[in-house]
Amino acid sequence: MVQNFDAFFEQVYDTFRNSQGWMLFPETLEVLNHLKDLGLKLGIISNFDSRVYSVLDSLGIRQFFDAITLSSEAGFSKPDPGIFKAAIDAIALPAPAILLVGDSPHDDVEPAIALGMRAVLIDRKDRYSSTPGIPRISSLKEVFSEVTA
Repeated sequence: MVQNFDAFFEQVYDTFRNSQGWMLFPETLEVLNHLKDLGLKLGIISNFDSRVYSVLDSLGIRQFFDAITLSSEAGFSKPDPGIFKAAIDAIALPAPAILLVGDSPHDDVEPAIALGMRAVLIDRKDRYSSTPGIPRISSLKEVFSEVTA
């Protein structure tokens, strides 16, 4: 048992306030740069809180995103359709023009498809190989074939 839970909680909470608690996958910057070079709008849909802004700043990637939709700001959390509708409004594109890349079939891909978005599951460790009917990629680099399709 933790002796001083409040102090422990604050320490853990602060760990995820910036890049010290996060890391980018090796291909992330290359992919983000290429997608922006293609003139695409990029967005984030997250159940994380407002610390995401300082995390993105610390990782040096916030400038890539045209819209950031957070559950704590939208009033809905994934998989609720409300957060996806808020993201569609924020990016100002019709749902069929949006490709969502998510890491959860239930929380990301299925609700996006239900709202008319295109969606793929990033499944780096082949955890969802038995999940039928969901397009999967294992690296962000594979998103290039999806955006040119």
